Amino acid sequence: MDIEWWKDKISEDIYETLRTKEQHLPPYHGHSPQQWFRRHLVDWLAIVVETFYLGTTSQHLAVHLLDFFMDKLEVDQNHLYLLAMACLSISVKYEEHCDKTLKLNSLNHMLPSHSLLSVGYSAAELTNMEITVLNFFDWSLSIPTVAQFVPYFLVVSVDNHDLIDGQPILCKSAVVTCLEKHTKYFMEISLQDHVFRNYTPSLIAASCIAASRISLRLTPTWPQHLQLMTDYFIEELLPCVNIMLRFQKKDLQLSQCSPLPAQYPPVTPHHQYQSPMYNTQCYPPNFVTPQHMMAQGGKPQLFGCRGS
Repeated sequence: MDIEWWKDKISEDIYETLRTKEQHLPPYHGHSPQQWFRRHLVDWLAIVVETFYLGTTSQHLAVHLLDFFMDKLEVDQNHLYLLAMACLSISVKYEEHCDKTLKLNSLNHMLPSHSLLSVGYSAAELTNMEITVLNFFDWSLSIPTVAQFVPYFLVVSVDNHDLIDGQPILCKSAVVTCLEKHTKYFMEISLQDHVFRNYTPSLIAASCIAASRISLRLTPTWPQHLQLMTDYFIEELLPCVNIMLRFQKKDLQLSQCSPLPAQYPPVTPHHQYQSPMYNTQCYPPNFVTPQHMMAQGGKPQLFGCRGS
């Protein structure tokens, strides 16, 4: 979805349409016997998305297709990466410009370097898997995702009357930049664990904004204009926000220790690119506030986020 619908005059109507559509999403049970491998597939998708400069809408749609397909059908162990590859390929064709279409050789090159996948997949295998996935979803890809809601909420995510640590905002643009980076980080978190499938995409998107405002110590945490735009009270967001903040705390702890935890071994593609999800340097040692950003030569510093 390349059109910036959140800037359109009928953005409110589009938002209501997306909210209506998400109410018809099928329930996610998380019963797949291959659930243990999900994290590796999601991280691999993040690597590919970052490497080929794909949009977050493609990434979130691909993970959605992957989750709900695996929730109903068991895939041969040797074809799990083929499934992830097909889900991303479908998403890119649906969400991106035609010049972003992924090449099979490039995708095979990104596969983890172990013997079962050393030769990669054929064009026929990828095409057959794509058709299988499309048939499973009845060729309907108009699916609301977190990445579609977040830009709409970001429009009013920071207000001139907000306070940081009880003090007025000195530079709104710096605050907006920092909050956007935090929000991107929490969007990545929302893909990491299937527990977030318990919440609707719009609620997760609103929670990303709320968690970012908490991280930046912005007050009020959930001002009235955000409540009115999202149609969510802070009490509705807190269960999801608390999960995000627990993941954030865990990332902070991982960034301060080495080596990486054994239960999450890094996926190592053929070209030795390290997964951003496992990079202990991607998370800042301390909370980054807009004041700190402006103190560093007046140039906003990027918040260390997954996949950035």
